[in-house]
Amino acid sequence: MRPTLRARRARLDPAVRGAREVVGMYGDPDTTWGICLEAHVGAPVDGEDVGDRVAALCAEHPHLGVAPEVAVVAPADWSAARREVASAPYGPSSPLLRLALTDDGTRLLVGAHHGVIDGLGLLAVAGSALGRGLRTRARGIGDRAAPYGFLASSVRRLGEALTDPPARFGGDGEEGSPLEDLSSVTRPRVERGTAHLAHAVLAAHTQSLSRGSSRGTSRRPVLVIGASRRTDDLPQPDRQTAYLRLRVGDATDAARLAPAIAALRPEPDFPETSAGGTAPLAVRLLSSRLGATAMLSNLGLVLGQDLVSLSMFPASSGPRSVAVGLASTTATTTLSLRTRRRDFTAEEHAALVGALTDHFFERPAGAQ
Repeated sequence: MRPTLRARRARLDPAVRGAREVVGMYGDPDTTWGICLEAHVGAPVDGEDVGDRVAALCAEHPHLGVAPEVAVVAPADWSAARREVASAPYGPSSPLLRLALTDDGTRLLVGAHHGVIDGLGLLAVAGSALGRGLRTRARGIGDRAAPYGFLASSVRRLGEALTDPPARFGGDGEEGSPLEDLSSVTRPRVERGTAHLAHAVLAAHTQSLSRGSSRGTSRRPVLVIGASRRTDDLPQPDRQTAYLRLRVGDATDAARLAPAIAALRPEPDFPETSAGGTAPLAVRLLSSRLGATAMLSNLGLVLGQDLVSLSMFPASSGPRSVAVGLASTTATTTLSLRTRRRDFTAEEHAALVGALTDHFFERPAGAQ
C-alpha cells in the first residue's frame, strides 16, 4: 500500500520540507533547485576548517539543515564535482548545503537547494566556509512591491503561455540525457553589469537560432532576472529573492536595456506550498509553454580577502533551460553558463559559451 502524502511529508527532515515548500509553486517540476557558487582564492584553505565552520553555521541557522561533509577533489575530477554539487537531486534527509574543495585548497564549491538560500545567501555561506566575510556591491530592490497579486499574475502568465509563449534557444540536445554542462569564462575585470549581460544573452539567442533550429523564431524572448531585497553589503545565509521579468526583442541594445530593467517591478511571491502536488502537475502539463528564454543572476562586485574569482551558476529551470551567471572581484569578471544535455549537446553548449563571451566581453553595446 502506497504511503499517503501526509505520511511522506512526515518522513521529511523539517529543513528539507521547508525548502521544498518555498519552491513548491514555482516553474519546472523536473529541476532539483540546486544553485552553485565556485570561489577561487589565492591562499589555500584547509578542508577540516571549512567543514567545521559550515557545521557551526548550520547549528546557528537550523533552516540550512544538517551540516555537509567536505569532498576533497582532484583537479581532473573538478568538472564532475561541480556538476554533482550543482544538480544532483536532494533526498528527503540529505544535506541542503554541499561542499567540495580542490586538493590544493584554492577552489571551493558551495551548492545549496534554492528553497534555502539565494545567490547572495550562497555568498554568505562561502564566506563562512572560507573564514572571511565576502561583501557585495550589489544592491537589491528593497520593498518594491509587485504590480499584481499572485492569483492575478498567475492568470496573466497562463494567458501568455497559451497565446504568446517565450522564445527558446535553438539546439538539438541528447534525448533522455540526465547530464548538465556548467562552464565559466574569467577575464580581467570589466565594468559591465546586468544590462550588458541581458544584451549578450539576447544577441546569443539570435545567433543560436540562425545557426540551427528555427524553433520559436516568431516569439519574443523573455528574460527572468534574479534580484534581492537585501540592503546589507554583508549577506546573511538566507533567501530574500525577488524575480524581474523582461520581455523584449533580440535586437535591444544594452543602453536601452538598462532603464528598462531599472523600471521593472518584481513578480509576486509564491505561496510557500506545492498545493498538495497539484501545482507541479499543472506546470508539467504546460511545461513546453512556460518559463523563460533564459535565467540571469548577477552577484555584482564581490570583495573579500585573497578572492581571485567567483563563478555563479543559477538554478536550471524550465524547458530548454539556459541559466547565465555573472560575478566580479576587484581583479576579474566571470561569466557562467549552465544548460541541460537533453536540450543542448556538449558542442552546442560550447558554441553558446563562445557566443556569450564574444557579445559580453569583446563587443558589448554601451550602457550606463
